[in-house]
Amino acid sequence: MFDAIVYIGHGSRKAEGNAQFIQFVQAVMEELPYEKQAVAFLELTTPTISDTLNKLIKEGASNLLIVPVLLFSALHHKRDIPIELQEIRRKYPHISFTMTEPFGVHEYMIQLVQKRVETAMCEKNGAVLLVGRGSSDSDPIFQLKEIAKHVEQRLQIPVYNAFLTAHDPKVNQALDKLQHEYKTVYVMPYLLFTGLLLKHIERITAKYPRTAVMCNHLQFDDLMKQTLLVRIEEKRCQNMCIPS
Repeated sequence: MFDAIVYIGHGSRKAEGNAQFIQFVQAVMEELPYEKQAVAFLELTTPTISDTLNKLIKEGASNLLIVPVLLFSALHHKRDIPIELQEIRRKYPHISFTMTEPFGVHEYMIQLVQKRVETAMCEKNGAVLLVGRGSSDSDPIFQLKEIAKHVEQRLQIPVYNAFLTAHDPKVNQALDKLQHEYKTVYVMPYLLFTGLLLKHIERITAKYPRTAVMCNHLQFDDLMKQTLLVRIEEKRCQNMCIPS
């Protein structure tokens, strides 16, 4: 049985984004029977991962569940967080860590994109542009495209992908093309919280007033809470099945 859970967010320069993350995590904490639950951030704000882990370990935690509140498994999940955990393990060799999977391609996340688009949709004669952050890692690119396929099947309208960095097409490139093919393009930011990236998408979308319609971003919806609880339950069950 885990004796502590640590929820790791990316961190934002905008206080509003960090507050949204903490509010979301608190809603998840209320669903779980763990006395020790805390947040940490990868960058840009505090507490850091090291801060939170040191505090919990000094309070007696020794078997910790690490919950990266990340959309996909990329460098933060595969490299940055494991490096932080390795450093803590050098200091406290008796400590054990288990890490959950990110949100990934999950039924609830597909439902959430569909929900956001349908809320903004005023007609069927259009297309969706699902916008991701972008990554040099191929996994999040592939997974966002998988989500787009599922949403397309359910909405019965074309769903395209665009990215903010590290992958093409960029948002403006996609809108330049799609504005000549569709009367309306629903721009769906696949982002967790309010921040600079969302503002950037809004600025680009505003340049296409006759075609582009902004959908709300993911916004830590209840469907996301349910997805995170599933990811936690997956590791909780595995941990309980391991012989002592």
